[in-house]
Amino acid sequence: MTIRPKQALLNTDLTRPSALDSVPREDDLLWLDKNENLDQELLAVTAEVLSSIPSIALATYPDAGELYRKLGKWVDVDPESLLLTPGSDGAIRLVFDAFVEKGDSVVHLRPTFAMYEVYSKMFGAETTEIDYFASEDGPKIDFNTILRVLDEEKPKLLCIANPDSPTGSVLTPDILERILRVCEEVGTVLLLDEAYHPFLDWTGIPWTKKSKNLVVVRTFAKAWGAAGLRIGYAVAHADTAKVLHKLRPMYETSTLAVEFMTRMLDHEVDMEKSVLALNEAKHYFREEMKALGFLTIRTEGNFSHVAFGAKSSLLHNVLKNHVIYRESFNHPCLVGFTRFSIGPKSVMTRVVKLIQDALRSEA
Repeated sequence: MTIRPKQALLNTDLTRPSALDSVPREDDLLWLDKNENLDQELLAVTAEVLSSIPSIALATYPDAGELYRKLGKWVDVDPESLLLTPGSDGAIRLVFDAFVEKGDSVVHLRPTFAMYEVYSKMFGAETTEIDYFASEDGPKIDFNTILRVLDEEKPKLLCIANPDSPTGSVLTPDILERILRVCEEVGTVLLLDEAYHPFLDWTGIPWTKKSKNLVVVRTFAKAWGAAGLRIGYAVAHADTAKVLHKLRPMYETSTLAVEFMTRMLDHEVDMEKSVLALNEAKHYFREEMKALGFLTIRTEGNFSHVAFGAKSSLLHNVLKNHVIYRESFNHPCLVGFTRFSIGPKSVMTRVVKLIQDALRSEA
């Protein structure tokens, strides 16, 4: 007898890359392709925190109560409004699982975090994508189009990453508030993805105290430098959080992740110091690229875009031997741009020197 998976899983457009295709890291390369926080000063702190966790954490199931309480205090919400998840990706999937059924309408921007599209297909949703458009200031979105689509389609779910990736774009608080008000009017859940908080320090979390239509998701992967532990969380109105908790697995994440973040929350100052250093390194890199005559885009995440133009072939041939990065994009709003994750200034100085030396060698 043949197996009978869910109808949505028979969608031939729904594919996932093989886990066997991953490539081990080479230590002699600069890995600036996944927007990880590789700040050495923060890594020293995380190493110390990790070493303080007793080995019994590997043998015991997690008890997350203390982390919920400490995290609630840090984000200034009742712990009952929180749900720990395996990364923000896990939080996003739970939101889809809680609110999206086959045939429901889901709206997201494009380009954006790839899993919005994947989960839409996985749950059999009808998807509407609202495209960023190119401008002199980088990718922009017409928020009036968002309002129009909300009014016309009344979707179950609207996904907005703020800052968004790969564009680095943000929507202002007044625009997001208007979008949320319309979501409340038409019965749409707004999933606000704040994976890059606090590289952008504004947050919509205070709105969750009054609005049942808002779910904010975050990760400890970016600013906190804990991508390898796969831990994040969702924040929602207490009534909405109760719905999400009905989908909670036996244990939200690993004991190691829980113990690490319970301790790491005591090092908020170190995290903020790292964010400041990386934002300064991002500014340095952008100004150096502009000084070389290259077009750049202002971004609010821990990454930067630069268009090498006529020098693209020369520079990519040089950089590929030293740096792993995102060479190009096929969406019209980012065509011609290359993305570098931002490392400490010492790392970005090495990248700048590689580019400068390549240009001098051609002159």
